[in-house]
Amino acid sequence: MLKAIRRPLILCVEDEPLLLRDLCDELEEAGYQAIGVPDVPAALLVLSRMKPSLILCDVGLPGQSGLDLLAELRETDAHSSVPFLLLTALSDREHVLRGARAGADDYLVKPVDYDLLLATVAARLAKVQRLQRLQRDALQRSLDEAHRHWHGVLDSLGHCAVVCDGHLAIQFANRQAYALCHGDAQHSSPLVIDAAGQVVLRQVLAQHPGLRQFLRGRQESASFDVPAIPGGPPYWCLSIQSLSAREDSGEGECSEGAPDSRDQRFALFINGLQQSVKPSAEALARRFALTPAETQVARLLVDGMSKQQMCAQLQVSASTMAFHLRNMFAKTQTGRQAELVAVLLTAALGASPPALN
Repeated sequence: MLKAIRRPLILCVEDEPLLLRDLCDELEEAGYQAIGVPDVPAALLVLSRMKPSLILCDVGLPGQSGLDLLAELRETDAHSSVPFLLLTALSDREHVLRGARAGADDYLVKPVDYDLLLATVAARLAKVQRLQRLQRDALQRSLDEAHRHWHGVLDSLGHCAVVCDGHLAIQFANRQAYALCHGDAQHSSPLVIDAAGQVVLRQVLAQHPGLRQFLRGRQESASFDVPAIPGGPPYWCLSIQSLSAREDSGEGECSEGAPDSRDQRFALFINGLQQSVKPSAEALARRFALTPAETQVARLLVDGMSKQQMCAQLQVSASTMAFHLRNMFAKTQTGRQAELVAVLLTAALGASPPALN
């Protein structure tokens, strides 16, 4: 079954009923969706429910003018980037100037030349598509660079570490992770090689309820003790850190409209409990020149605590915690909490911190 192509939505704001009908008919006939409203309050009601691809608005409206609507939208995050075309009388040069200063993208004069109208709408939408494509390409390049950086950081660790998406599909496994997959079969590994030759989490880890709840939530980090077999005693310690910004709201779950979980990236650090070696407070303080308070934060970070949990544990405010983290980022030359944890973990084995250029 072919997927329906979404037509661009044009919002038309015009108080003359016949002209409004003609505008919508011409746009519909040209392949657009068109919604017509007679005034600014009606336009704002539509905008509260949907985001149009473009707004075509008369300047002279009853009550609030088209310029008032333009000024209001340019102050809002949701609609500030929507192309806005002013419709004005030929003699209203002052309106055109005021509209240009307020951020209007273009203007058309009455009586409407419909060929010019359609050409102007098409040109504006094409420009938006080009800008969006450039932004997507720039974002993808930034993500690719960040992922290459992270692969280098994690490969420097003596711990098993992988990068996965929000469905726990592994995108990268460090050398220690591969060593566990191909190591002595008598020792249970948290990772296995599937039939396609890909590194995957062992099922008991991938289905762990705490990990699943974390992926649905907004926290930046968490830590779990996981059994090697269902119902058995804890065997592995798993710490997970988000590699992109998440809104830490305790135990809450993501609301509708959250980014696709396949686009998210997480670093997983996995250790056997019987082999787990955590850095001592003295080692952390000496290695990174941490203050006593920063050392406490570092220990809690290695334990997989989120900022909210650390605030509760240490009985400090969010601003105080942010102050400590900023100082620790500077001392370890890191930029995010997950990076900081990766560097702190190196202190457990006495290794040199990975280069974070």
